[in-house]
Amino acid sequence: MQAAQPLPQRRVAPLSFPRLAMLASERTLIGAHIITALVALSIGILMGPFQTFRRSPAFMEALPDWKIPVFTYYYQALTIHGVINALFFTTFFIVGFSYFVTQRSLERPMFSRGLAWGAFGMMFVGLSLVLYAIASNQANVLYTFYPSLVAHPTFYIGLVLLIVGTWIVTANIFLTYAQWRADHPGERVPLAVFATLANYVMWCVATIGVAIEVLFMLLPLSLGWITHTDPQMARALFWFFGHPLVYFWLIPAYISWYTMLPRQTGSQLFSEPLARVAFLMLMIFSIPVGAHHLFSDPGVSAAMKGVHTILTFVVAVPSFLTAFNIGAVLERAGRSRGARGPFGWLVRQDWGNPVVAAQLAGMILFIAGGFSGLIHASLTLNIALHNTAWVPGHFHMTLAGAITLTYIAIAYWILPLIRGRALFSRPIALAQIYTWLVGMLIFGHGMGAAGILGVPRRADLAGSGYISPEAATWLNSAAIAGVILLISSVLLFINIIGTLFFSRAPVSEDGPIATGSSDGSPLWFERWGLWLGVMLFLALVAWGPLFAETLDLVNGFNVPGFRPESPVPLR
Repeated sequence: MQAAQPLPQRRVAPLSFPRLAMLASERTLIGAHIITALVALSIGILMGPFQTFRRSPAFMEALPDWKIPVFTYYYQALTIHGVINALFFTTFFIVGFSYFVTQRSLERPMFSRGLAWGAFGMMFVGLSLVLYAIASNQANVLYTFYPSLVAHPTFYIGLVLLIVGTWIVTANIFLTYAQWRADHPGERVPLAVFATLANYVMWCVATIGVAIEVLFMLLPLSLGWITHTDPQMARALFWFFGHPLVYFWLIPAYISWYTMLPRQTGSQLFSEPLARVAFLMLMIFSIPVGAHHLFSDPGVSAAMKGVHTILTFVVAVPSFLTAFNIGAVLERAGRSRGARGPFGWLVRQDWGNPVVAAQLAGMILFIAGGFSGLIHASLTLNIALHNTAWVPGHFHMTLAGAITLTYIAIAYWILPLIRGRALFSRPIALAQIYTWLVGMLIFGHGMGAAGILGVPRRADLAGSGYISPEAATWLNSAAIAGVILLISSVLLFINIIGTLFFSRAPVSEDGPIATGSSDGSPLWFERWGLWLGVMLFLALVAWGPLFAETLDLVNGFNVPGFRPESPVPLR
């Protein structure tokens, strides 16, 4: 009797995507996420320059009765600026970009359009609830939303919906990858998708901390189910999530630098295996570093601060690998354009191309922001600077610098694909990029210098008389930067609106995405269960003892909730 033969495995034919357009299914799904992100940005971004005016002693002396437009309460404006920009703009943009990368690189549709739209609906409702809570002056709890400050329940429900929505996105992307893996045994997944998968693995682990904080501490406090809480435990849970959040923003920018910028500059990536190592390191070491945000807190032992100091330096290594790898890409691009001498390639980049220029400008800001961030790994320097204006100076040169400028670069080529029309104005785009670069450099330096002089962050003190003349000079320079950044923001949205509604020229630049991988990196790089185990082990080592020493069921949960608009603590 002849032995039964296994049926041949069915291989799905690759989906053909148009080079200078999007499929209808792509356009609606990706467009919904990208445009929602940009609408959210339009709300949050304008509060930034107005806060620099509010913090400027010279401005407040000249106009003592001036208030921030729309959101007149300083901490209301500060909350909407941080929460909408850092949580909602970034998340919607990252998800839309991830769908583009996954579908185009793997040459197949998402596993489930129903899951994708369900996640979008959940996140959109979350955005609406958070906007309601802040706009109605019921959630002035700042970007970090620590207790004992208490927001309206809709604020926390909105955050829960955002996080659960991203978990659904993660499942959809991994199921799409699993389908591709079944059809391509023994092949390496394209680098852009590899990085995307690493990003979402890290994100799902990181969001466990904030999910516990919101569901078991903040939402019950807001609903009145409990009356007291433990701010120190809440802070620890938040920063289990808060610092990996930075890498959740950063990895999509790195995807653009590693997989798209080489093609946009006419170069090629120096080392793809090195890039995969960098993404794995970002995924693994992003979790056990967040306690450097707690170095100035009394509830964390010196031993735990030491562990997180070491690991904070370790997580800088993949960025140094990136500097080497992308530096080689740019040198090759510059020399192909006729550069001479050891540094001539820096000048010979395509500075007249908005998509390239925005990423290069972001890298310039990232150098300053990255090194100013390494200072926070030092216990003594961190204690001196962490609660000062130094931190927003550093933070804006990384998030509002490298990350946002790279997202803008992506928007400048993905919006034309969504709309089916070319970018509205390249000169306006270039003006926007360079004003952003100059404004953010001035802002970052001004805030950093003010922080060294002891100016506190997140404090409405410009008109109080407590600011020294030396510090006032730097805060006033930050307000000048605010004017420049306001101009840049207006230029950005002129181009966005122009591209969506007024552009008539056909698209001339395609989506710079690779559909294969020819590098020799080992296949066990894609053993996601292994890396998840390593992540959880490091998280246990770095965070387990810290949570154990922070948890105090006898004396810890004894702080009543506090609403900024009502100075009497809740009882």
